[in-house]
Amino acid sequence: MALLGAVWVGLFFFLPLYQQQVLGVGPLEAGLSQLPLAAANMIGSGLAPVLARRLGPIRTLLAGLAVQAAGFLWLARIPSEGTFLVHLLGPVLLVGAGLGVAFVQLTGSAVGGVEPADAGLAGGLVNTTRQIGGAVGLAVLGTLAAARTAAASPDLPHTAALTEGYRGAFLLSAAVLGVGAALTPLLARRARPAPESVPATPPAPAALRPSNRTH
Repeated sequence: MALLGAVWVGLFFFLPLYQQQVLGVGPLEAGLSQLPLAAANMIGSGLAPVLARRLGPIRTLLAGLAVQAAGFLWLARIPSEGTFLVHLLGPVLLVGAGLGVAFVQLTGSAVGGVEPADAGLAGGLVNTTRQIGGAVGLAVLGTLAAARTAAASPDLPHTAALTEGYRGAFLLSAAVLGVGAALTPLLARRARPAPESVPATPPAPAALRPSNRTH
């Protein structure tokens, strides 16, 4: 969830900056262009339980992360003279749908294995983890984007240099999701009971157990 939060916050930070600073659109237009992403996120959230029943929770989470990563790899190819319909709409829909699936599945995995009385605590920890991951992730992504922009500035126009920085941030976001996908099988391992945790025979009643006390 921390890794997901890192790319989540980074997306909503860099995408409007690219639209306004590179493509030259206004704040209102940049904000309205987020509506397809929100719609795809809602659709993905609704599909998550259906996919989990058919594919299982682990495969569903992997599918969500893979769809997101594909969208970020697509965003890593944005040009300095692009348009929303041609260069942003497709990857934005992929990222939104994958984000909805992954977020719902991760949250369900976090709170599904705890006692009902602890569900609120588990949900709070998940949200806190996502926010911390977003703060750290944005700092790392912002540093990378600024470094790539500074390195490209002597040789490229300003908008092209900015685009290089945003490309780097989106490419690193895809790599972060790849790390999350690599860690996903650990959820399946934690869900399986350890062999030693299942006794071969029922424990003897307390009255029949040998006493270790010395008389």
